[in-house]
Parts: sequence; C-alpha cells; structure tokens
Amino acid sequence: MTFLNNAAIQELTNLLDRTPLPVVMKAFKEVNDDEIAVFLLLMDVASTGSDSTDREEIRRKLVLIGEDESEEDSEDALTTYAQKIFAQFPFKRQVQIAEAISTTEMVETEEAERIWNEIKGKLNAILDSTLFFGNASKNLAKLLGKVNIEQQNQLMDVLQENQPGLIEKVADHLYTFDDLSEMPDESIKTLIEVLETNTLALALYDSPTDIQDRFYENMSNEQASVVETEIELLTHEQTQLSVTARQSIVNLIRNFAGKGLIKMR
Repeated sequence: MTFLNNAAIQELTNLLDRTPLPVVMKAFKEVNDDEIAVFLLLMDVASTGSDSTDREEIRRKLVLIGEDESEEDSEDALTTYAQKIFAQFPFKRQVQIAEAISTTEMVETEEAERIWNEIKGKLNAILDSTLFFGNASKNLAKLLGKVNIEQQNQLMDVLQENQPGLIEKVADHLYTFDDLSEMPDESIKTLIEVLETNTLALALYDSPTDIQDRFYENMSNEQASVVETEIELLTHEQTQLSVTARQSIVNLIRNFAGKGLIKMR
C-alpha cells in the first residue's frame, strides 16, 4: 500500500501526538464499525510494517490497553494509539469493532486509502475547529492562586461537595510541597514544632535539597540530627509513604494558613 509511506505515517503520528484523546474520538462519531476496524488495522500495519494477516493477534493487542501498559510490552506509536482509541469506545461498540476485525481479511487498496484519508481529514478538521485551554485543573489553580487562602479553602470545600475528586487535581497545581522553599522562616519553624518526627522524616526523604535546607536551617543541631537519623532508619516500605507524608504537610499548611496561623509565602 503505497499511500502508507513514511510521510503519511509520520503525519498521522504527529496529528495524534498533539490532539487530546477525547477530541480524537469525535472523528469516529459518524464512522461505521467496519471502517473503524479497517482504520485500526491500517494503523497496526503502518506501525509494524507488516501485513495484518493475524486478525486474532491484532484484536488481542487492541484489548491489551486495559490490561498492561508497561513500556516493555508497548507497541510502536500507531499501534499504541490504535489500542487507546479502541479502549475509548463503549463496550458494546468494542464488541462490534472486534467482530469486524475478526472478519476482515483483506480490503481493496483504493478503499483502504479512502478510509485512511477520510478519518485523517476528520481529525484535522476537528483539531482546526477546536480551541484548547490546556489542563482544566491547572487553569483553575491559577485563578484560585490570586484569591486569599481563606476564600480558597471555602471554594475548595464547596467544589469538593459538588465535584468529588476535583480538589485533589486542583491542589496538585495550587500549592505543592516544593513551594515550601518560598515559605517564611517563622512558618517553617511552626511546622517543625507541630509535626511528628517520623512524618517530617518521611516528607524530607529524597526531597529536593532546597526543601531539606529550609527545614534544617530552622532547626537546632539536635533536632536536625534526630531527623537525619530517622531518615537513615526508614525501611524501604516506609519510604513508599513519602508522597503521602508530603501531602499531609501541604494539607496542614493550607489549614493553618486559612486560620491565619502561618504564612504560605
């Protein structure tokens, strides 16, 4: 199939690279199952550079996306995209597409080229007609960053009730453990006073040097020695809790700041 040359393959790969998956799926809204099956098969052929003669193998690879996404087993770019696209369809539609793949042994080159170009054209059209604002949670965090901490917390509480799970995504961008590097000395000292040694040790384990320095320079030599010893004694299992410890400190900071007990910056 001469239309599946390197330029065409790279063009589709680049198009998929810069298009969010939910937007990609809009291109298949009015495409029938048989044509979707052909397009996914073409993506696999283009990616592997081999004939798609083993339909059962291709169908197996498509459903693997929900079971194993390890890098060792990942396919080339277009096959991976084919898997992701297939996984986005409702289960009933997946069954219909899988059945179409299992019965598609060949297709005329002219028909294959038409399907390839039509779906690629739909992708281009959707991309050109869509305005992207980027990560929604990050955008909200930017706006909330201009609001005082008390109002932030009130808004976050209401949002948590209306959209459970949203707050964690927003909080990841709003204020992070790395932001402690900008926290005033007095606020750092307050944290040192109220935090359990084990929690602080877990949080500082493998954390950025500038964050560690902010804490150690606000401790007495004796306090610093105790924390350093605690870090050295952490087991491998305990170190897996370092992210949780950092998040608990960030939550504490937001709580204290909302009550006017410390300054975040």
